[in-house]
Amino acid sequence: MPALSTAQRELIRRSREALVEGGLLAEPPGRAGVPQHIERSWRRCVSEDVPVAPDLIAYREPDDVQPLLRRAAEPVLGRLADSFADVPVAMVLSDATGRIVMRHVAVRRQRDIMDRASAAEGFDYSEPSIGTNGIGTVLVERRPVLVRGPEHYNTRLEGLTCAGTPIFAPGTGRMVGSFSLACSMRDVHPLMTVMAGDIGRQIEARMLEEAGARHRDLVRAYLSADRAGGAALVVDEDTVLANRLGLVHTGPELHPLLWRFLSEHGPRQARRMRVPLADGPHDALVEPIDDGGRGAYSVRLLPGRRPDAPVAERASGGVVPVASRAPLHFLDDVDRELEAVVRHRELVAVTGPGGSGKLRAALRTLHRMGAPDPLIVEPHLEPDWFGAARAATAAGRGLVVRRVHAAPAPSVAQVQALAAAGAPLALTADLAAADEAVVAMVRQVATTVRLPALAQCREHLPALVRALLAELPTPASATRFSSPTWERFTAWHWPGNVAELRTTVVALARRAGGGVVEPDDLPEELRAAPRRPLGLMESAEREAVAEALRAAGGNRSRAAQALGIGRNTLYRKMREFGIG
Repeated sequence: MPALSTAQRELIRRSREALVEGGLLAEPPGRAGVPQHIERSWRRCVSEDVPVAPDLIAYREPDDVQPLLRRAAEPVLGRLADSFADVPVAMVLSDATGRIVMRHVAVRRQRDIMDRASAAEGFDYSEPSIGTNGIGTVLVERRPVLVRGPEHYNTRLEGLTCAGTPIFAPGTGRMVGSFSLACSMRDVHPLMTVMAGDIGRQIEARMLEEAGARHRDLVRAYLSADRAGGAALVVDEDTVLANRLGLVHTGPELHPLLWRFLSEHGPRQARRMRVPLADGPHDALVEPIDDGGRGAYSVRLLPGRRPDAPVAERASGGVVPVASRAPLHFLDDVDRELEAVVRHRELVAVTGPGGSGKLRAALRTLHRMGAPDPLIVEPHLEPDWFGAARAATAAGRGLVVRRVHAAPAPSVAQVQALAAAGAPLALTADLAAADEAVVAMVRQVATTVRLPALAQCREHLPALVRALLAELPTPASATRFSSPTWERFTAWHWPGNVAELRTTVVALARRAGGGVVEPDDLPEELRAAPRRPLGLMESAEREAVAEALRAAGGNRSRAAQALGIGRNTLYRKMREFGIG
């Protein structure tokens, strides 16, 4: 980590001297006479690739990502409002991302100070956004923190002193936000930190009371679903309840997978849906639980064949069970399309974004057609590819012409000449990256089967991870992933698709050697992945940012220009959405 600059050390030194003279500095100093948490925070600020802006505070549209936190805090702050009526201090509640969700300040002078510092609902006070402060630094340090005057990194906060404390959810121990007391430097009280901590514990106690009542409601809903018979599950943001028949469909990946799906697609009234479970998608009757709008669902699995279960296919000589063959793709629709290609021995073009598994699907398809060892050629890399390809097809070996979207691409005549030999033939292409001529060529000569991006089919992550682990030798193949790790897996948008998932799983499994992978073991971008489902607007915004970066070839300046935003804003969006 880089050292603090001379100017930064001088600023903190002057701040400390002023605080010592005023008798306000009580925490043991660090090596350079700077409070330890302040020096750690300033080092974090200057270690970023893009330094934190010293005078900007971003606004993010407020939403209730933690309604339980807000409901628990409202009566606590309401009781204290009279006590603080004549005191120039502000009470500030933030969520776990550092965004202010509630503020109470009665004295006009202090309210004006807070307004000038943009310390109001919706403003982003995370440390990566504005540097050292009594909200964001609390969330990073995960403990009470006092930040005084010029110890703030942002120049607009130099006149404030802030005492903050983290707030943890009862039972889970998950940090859900922070509470802070803020005042001007001349109004500092020596018990500010103690008072902030006490108010934070009162909010946690209210959350515990609410959680108890909430869990009782969930248990009643679970008992009702269980009495209906069959496999039954009840799920909310923190909990899954399952009866004996439902237990066979559970695992550490179930809650993050199912809750994310229901958060995005859950019905407003009872409806039959296909839901993702630990052992694959199932048909179920999904019913919202009347829980004051807080979000919970009853899931009753329906009897009969699972939607993705193997069926029998009639062939010459009798009925051949599909279960006896390995699927050509993990998605049912794609598998059926590839099976039709095999059945009719068609020339196939497997298309989709980079890393989506096009080559693997093409090879499996040709193997099913009777070409166990096809030749793989890449025209844009091999000038003499056509001669080698003609020799392979003439010998009946089978052929994959890979990445035909890259220039120079094969011509219609060349592909038709290869197909005329009668050997199994497949193309792979990313048509989104191809020009009009290549798209026209592919459409003319082949049946196209498109593979989706992994972000579009997250419900299949458990099956994919199990398949990847099964390919590894022991002990790596016995590796497991904790439920918090699965939360990060389902939250990440996997820009590298299946190829990225394979690289990530293989590396983690080899390091774990059959143990359990925890969130701290994950790459940095997965650890930072948002843990709540994104709304429709946020999802669209994330896709726009990712697409702009792809179109700009990773050049962030050009991507920011294309989006019509500044570079600092782009970097904040990338951090917020977990885009590397």
